[in-house]
Amino acid sequence: MKVTMDASPKRRIFLKKGEERHQVFSFTQHADGSIYCGSPTFADAKWIAFAMTQQGPAVGVAESLGDGKMSLHGSGMVGVRPHDQPGGHQLAVLGNLLKSGNELRARHLFTVFPSEPNHLPVGSPAFNRDSDYCMESKEELRPFLLAFFAVPAIATKMDFIFSLDTDQLANIPNDFLGMNFFTLRYHHILWFAYRTTHLPEWPKVSHYSYSDGYLFPVFIGTPNSRLTVEIREPRYSLSGNALTIDCSSPDSQHDRTGPIDHR
Repeated sequence: MKVTMDASPKRRIFLKKGEERHQVFSFTQHADGSIYCGSPTFADAKWIAFAMTQQGPAVGVAESLGDGKMSLHGSGMVGVRPHDQPGGHQLAVLGNLLKSGNELRARHLFTVFPSEPNHLPVGSPAFNRDSDYCMESKEELRPFLLAFFAVPAIATKMDFIFSLDTDQLANIPNDFLGMNFFTLRYHHILWFAYRTTHLPEWPKVSHYSYSDGYLFPVFIGTPNSRLTVEIREPRYSLSGNALTIDCSSPDSQHDRTGPIDHR
């Protein structure tokens, strides 16, 4: 995939459902490399964070934190907090930095099992701003999973390798939303959308999952409205300005976690 988009420090992200474009995220990148993300679904979302220990990934889960934002600091710290608690980061995890001096790094940002999009901004629809970006499905929009990665903007070509067992995959790869990107101040934000079996309904609340940026939590649907989370360790390789992110295999050092009830 070749990169052709201009950079912008702020973007609103929309998702087309039928004839409407619903806002699902807003992204801002500051001069220190930190990325801040908001969403209309944050108010009642469930949060799942993974921190590495000597015994493997430790899982932290928080119910709704109220309306707030996710902070992905240039220093590598990730956390979420309500707007009215400036210093009250919860589920904070220290990990792979985004920017240090002139050094930029690639890292997983977060994975989400979103609730059904339904937010139409009052008085400011999609593309009311030049920096607006819209994801569009190639088929009828159904429940799906979405992962975001930050990739240094020096990359002019990106490839993302991903696989699931045949009994887990509900669609042929890239037949539903697939992979694309938008660009912030210093990083491209590569996103990958996929479906697994046993995702018949939208969850009542969005489920967000993040870790130290070195690991990639992959949600997999199971019977009885449950999710397991398979931990993968992406492998990054740069050849010239062409970057490959290989997430094809589970990390053999870590077992699956869950089940997580997403009803």
